Amino acid sequence: MEKKCKSILLNIIGVFFLILGIVAIANSTYNQNPIEILYLCYLGLILIGIGILTKRSFIIMSQVYILTIPLMVWNIDFLYWIIFNKPLFGVANYFFSEGYSIIGKIVSLQHLFTIPLSIYAAGLIGIKRKDAWKWSFIQIILVFIAVTLFSPPELNLNCVFNPCINIHFGLPYKLTWFLTIFSITFITSVLLNLLPIMKVKKDKKNKK
Repeated sequence: MEKKCKSILLNIIGVFFLILGIVAIANSTYNQNPIEILYLCYLGLILIGIGILTKRSFIIMSQVYILTIPLMVWNIDFLYWIIFNKPLFGVANYFFSEGYSIIGKIVSLQHLFTIPLSIYAAGLIGIKRKDAWKWSFIQIILVFIAVTLFSPPELNLNCVFNPCINIHFGLPYKLTWFLTIFSITFITSVLLNLLPIMKVKKDKKNKK
């Protein structure tokens, strides 16, 4: 793909993610829940958009590592609802409620394409390092702190206060939350880094 065409395509994808993230936050603000900006998927949309527009695949992949498995769970539950007209895990139930707005549904559909489109964009930019999971961990900790300090428990943002899926390890819930999200993030990074598209590309400027 020619460099100019690639740049135009990346800009389109980046602006798309950024606009979608802004719409998601604006919709939450309109519904008097601006704190929902702390949803990892909403933050992910904004950061992925920024990462694409600034041509920093590190930022993109840090979000992909966090979101891949949670979004897969949502997608499976969503498709199960579509096919069988009943929930499997219950995480997509809100989408099918009568009171859920059209804008909310449009934003929620990002679950279906965010990961493949983000990986594609990161591949176009080029992967220069595979340790973006380090930033993923830092972001997870910061978001957890912000949610517990500023978000009402009844919203249960990012399932911080109560489990969205019945998972028990015989440990206090918050410890289970950290163990689960750190594990799925790191496992995702290991598996995705095996893909050919994730091959690290050396900077031509550093080549002799």
